[in-house]
Amino acid sequence: MRQPMEAKKMLRRSALAARRALTAETRKDASEAIIEKLLSEKAYQRASIIFAYAAMPEEVQLDIFLQQALCDGKVVGIPLITGKGRMEAVRLHHLEELEPDAYGIRSVPKAKRILLDPKEIDLVAVPGVAFDRNGGRLGMGAGFYDRFFFERAVRAERIALTFECQLVEQVPTESHDAFVDIILTEQQRIVCPNHMSKGSESFAKR
Repeated sequence: MRQPMEAKKMLRRSALAARRALTAETRKDASEAIIEKLLSEKAYQRASIIFAYAAMPEEVQLDIFLQQALCDGKVVGIPLITGKGRMEAVRLHHLEELEPDAYGIRSVPKAKRILLDPKEIDLVAVPGVAFDRNGGRLGMGAGFYDRFFFERAVRAERIALTFECQLVEQVPTESHDAFVDIILTEQQRIVCPNHMSKGSESFAKR
């Protein structure tokens, strides 16, 4: 049996290749279908504060969702990278204010940053490289979301947004990996076993 780190690297390569192979039209249509599902979720409808992300080109495209959430009167937070494996939630007021940060990720300019309290976040739209039906998630390997869930946004519901091609039979997981509650693809809505109370305390000890 392969060690978890090696297995993760292999899965990351294959899942990223599958996502990269999607055409721009397929990615656009799939993203719109996923957003439609997300907007219909009760967790979204009852949420006051949500945390999402300004998508990179190959990810599920969320600008339409971010705009709708703002129009619906939600308080919207997006990631602000603050260090190795660590991020804050910075408030988004307008999509037009986004600009690439030092990491090449679209974020709110420094002069306009207002940090949100992660403990108050109701819902997190979770990106990822691969997911399984048990709620297992494979990210890019830096641990941003694992730490954020275990240390910061401890009560938020976690809804993963992913293309169908990124679903796998099993994601190799370790004690510090955070699980998700629901997975939305362009074809499916998957309710995962409840992992909200599970997960390692290892990040909190670092």
